[in-house]
Amino acid sequence: MFTQPKNFFRSSRFRITVWYTSLFLVLEVLLGIVIYIYLYNSSYRNLDYALKIQAISIRHILEEKHIDIESFRPGELYKNEEELVWDIIYDVVVFNRRNTFIQISNKKKIVFKTGNLQNIILSFPDKASEEEIFDYYDSRLSGENIRVCLLQNGKYTIVVAYPKEFVKVTLDNLQEILLLITPIFLIISMIGGMLLSAKSLSRIDKVIKKTEEITASNLDEKIPGGEEDDEFGRLISKMNEMIQRIKTSLDFMNQFSVLAAHELKTPLTILRGEIELALRSEKPVEKYIEVLKSNHEETIRLIKIIDNLFFISRSDNKLVSLSSQKTELIPYLDQLITSLSMLGFEKRMGILLEAKTNPAVYLDPDLFKQAIFNLIDNAVKYGDPDTNITVSVSETDDYVNIEIENVGEKIPIEEREKIFDRFYRSVNSQNSKKSGVGLGLSVVKSIMTLHGGQVKVVSTNEKKNTILIQLPKPKESA
Repeated sequence: MFTQPKNFFRSSRFRITVWYTSLFLVLEVLLGIVIYIYLYNSSYRNLDYALKIQAISIRHILEEKHIDIESFRPGELYKNEEELVWDIIYDVVVFNRRNTFIQISNKKKIVFKTGNLQNIILSFPDKASEEEIFDYYDSRLSGENIRVCLLQNGKYTIVVAYPKEFVKVTLDNLQEILLLITPIFLIISMIGGMLLSAKSLSRIDKVIKKTEEITASNLDEKIPGGEEDDEFGRLISKMNEMIQRIKTSLDFMNQFSVLAAHELKTPLTILRGEIELALRSEKPVEKYIEVLKSNHEETIRLIKIIDNLFFISRSDNKLVSLSSQKTELIPYLDQLITSLSMLGFEKRMGILLEAKTNPAVYLDPDLFKQAIFNLIDNAVKYGDPDTNITVSVSETDDYVNIEIENVGEKIPIEEREKIFDRFYRSVNSQNSKKSGVGLGLSVVKSIMTLHGGQVKVVSTNEKKNTILIQLPKPKESA
């Protein structure tokens, strides 16, 4: 963890530690502020309440006992007025005589005051209300303000006061404690952050180590930990899925390369053999013409293979752009079928168009022509002689359907999806030794995907094969 300090300070561990420590410290400071504010408010609120209760208690005793200090006369029980008042308010102040200042006056005559006032008389401006609580400053009593509760009751004025410095001392002590524990909490949070980041990111180190071991030669291996149901487990699971997709892509690329090389090698070998044979000795002109015709056919086959490979490569890399335009389908197909009618000439196969509607769709005329050409070419190649190929058009709520049907040996159910894979050739086509490399239908599938549609086999008859193209219907503008 700490073997490379420079890397550590740039690592996620360090950032997590800093964030954790900062958050912990901010929370500790906020908590301290909240506690301080709460104690500050509650202390002064409780002080005001205590002063008020004491003043009210004294007034209540004076009223309840009907004591008239003005008519007081010394006797055996009380020698002076102060003894009388002390007896009256003893229960009120006995537990807090040291810090509480109490003064009772009758009009302007002071009839009682606690000893802690000594010779000081608490005097205030005339107060309009019968009950007031306020701050009062007298340097002889305290270096801070004192909190005063002034209660006026007829002929008596009761004053109960308490120095605020004692509350301030308590709050200062709390502040010192908070300042003292802050660095302790800081150290604890830093240690906790480092341990937490080390523990939580240790699995990342294992993932890094394992990914460094995985190369193109061992993509079957998996990163351990993907089975755990947490963030790291889901991340590892997705990484394993990504590795599997990479392996599938590499396998496909390898297969694609081998098959492409094989398919390109066949016509090139034929070309080479025929040319070498023609060069060995002189031949009649007719023989050279036959060789040139054969070479021409193989050259066209090579060009077709290369064009299909180029299109698939561009499609895979999203380099094919559609030039879609709204097209009435029946006139478009009618013209297209007319131009392709010669494909069935040798096998005496006709191409028929059947349609009850004339829907309009958005399509790229050139790309769609290539798709239809590939499908009809396949239908001719694998269809029975002296039969017809039928192209029919229909509609559903969401799609425009184009069905291309021929009469021939039925495509097996297990091959219906595979025939659209690249370089796949059905067992029937391999046995019949028909020319082709298995790219035509793959190109059709790519073109339909670009148009937002799909292509599939929907054969239901024993002797008929039907390929269905579905194109999305244009959305009507509001």
